Amino acid sequence: MTRGLAEHVRSFGRRLGIAGRPSAGRLARDAQRYWSGSSTDACRRDLSHWAGEGRWADQDRWRRIGRTHLAMFHALCDLAGAAPPRGRMLEWGPGGGANAVCFAEVFETFIGVDISQANLDECGRQLEAMGYGGFEPVHIEAAAPESVLDRVGEPIDLFLCTAVYQHMPGKEYGRRVTRCAAALLAPGGLALIQTRYPGDDPATGSKCDDYERNVLQFTAYRVEEFWALARECGLEPLAVRLVEQDRYAYYFLRKPPEDGDE
Repeated sequence: MTRGLAEHVRSFGRRLGIAGRPSAGRLARDAQRYWSGSSTDACRRDLSHWAGEGRWADQDRWRRIGRTHLAMFHALCDLAGAAPPRGRMLEWGPGGGANAVCFAEVFETFIGVDISQANLDECGRQLEAMGYGGFEPVHIEAAAPESVLDRVGEPIDLFLCTAVYQHMPGKEYGRRVTRCAAALLAPGGLALIQTRYPGDDPATGSKCDDYERNVLQFTAYRVEEFWALARECGLEPLAVRLVEQDRYAYYFLRKPPEDGDE
């Protein structure tokens, strides 16, 4: 079969939805390649929330990201009936550190897990600039999110992940990361996870190929769908907050305490 004919067959198959779709591993590698480009591409630095880049040239707007999520963290503590923990937290996808600089004022240890070394380096620069010494960067291969379980030694008190699930290479990938969250958390530990939910337009639903073209909204979960997924993965949903203009859903979660701990 000639190259032209082979591509025609793949293209026809993609239109029918029966062939030519990339594997989960290929999509994960595409995601890693894309976000690793933050080191050279201004658009990707903007999407990764680097201070001074694009929308974040406004320093107050950049700081507002972390302040907003820190307020949600305190609301989560109230929902869980728990005093705010101050030990160890992990952010999955810290990007340029917009959350990190706020949460570092609360937690002794801030673990950043990212598939982009460039983003981890930028996050580290922001934390170093504020004199914070508790940063633990963890760079992982996108195709193996479970590798984080061997890289993070002690249990964590908070799992944070915002503006990341919508860019994950598929719903099953999000399930794998959520399982990692449950495994990493100490009993009674807290989690704040934000996803994007689909709207009425089919174009806002999850995608299955062409990662770079669809990166802005590659993965979307219906609210009740992610609520059930979190339960299946071992987390207890306490509440969900919707930001309708962005189709964002913030899930306030905890890992159930061990018997007798409540």
